[in-house]
Amino acid sequence: MSYSLLFDIGNVIVNFDFEISVRRIAAQCSVPPKAIFHNVNTLKDDLESGNISPEEFLDQATAKIGYSGANRELIEAFQEVFEPNQEIVELIEAESKSGTPLYLLSNTNGIHVPFLFERYPVFNLFDGAIYSHEVRCMKPHSSIYEKTIEILGINPEATIYIDDMPENFEAGKAHGFKAIEYRKGDHATFLKEFQSAKEAILSSPGS
Repeated sequence: MSYSLLFDIGNVIVNFDFEISVRRIAAQCSVPPKAIFHNVNTLKDDLESGNISPEEFLDQATAKIGYSGANRELIEAFQEVFEPNQEIVELIEAESKSGTPLYLLSNTNGIHVPFLFERYPVFNLFDGAIYSHEVRCMKPHSSIYEKTIEILGINPEATIYIDDMPENFEAGKAHGFKAIEYRKGDHATFLKEFQSAKEAILSSPGS
């Protein structure tokens, strides 16, 4: 049995720091810096679940933080918060060269996805993706895992799922995936668990 890989995005393929956004726009907001993140974060789930569009998000965020700058700058501030996790990027590149099917499963939004694909070439190596805002459900809810299996046509028992949030990889495990928690700063442990998961799949009946 061959294996496929299913990756979360944030704090797995790319790390992020939304304080970068706050610092960039703070001078153009009527609320204090601490309130910027809090006020914008109240819109996060609606954006990532597809309940509001990127345009509605920007309008509501502008009102919540009293933003007076250019709309383009607000978008860029919200986008440019990422830094690639080079160790995972190199792993993805190696697996892609080996012909391993690669997929994404992420709670994300229509502002970040186009930016990530434009900025970081590694995302163009993936064969398919499930984004929360497109399927209108979020991890760790059961329905997004069911949609992942159905839409991508993958066998969870032959798929290694990598996510940094314990509740997400536990939900993935409950749906049959070979789930691994990715802990930032402990790549060595991840590699050991990753290798063990690969060996378990490759040695299973039918491999």
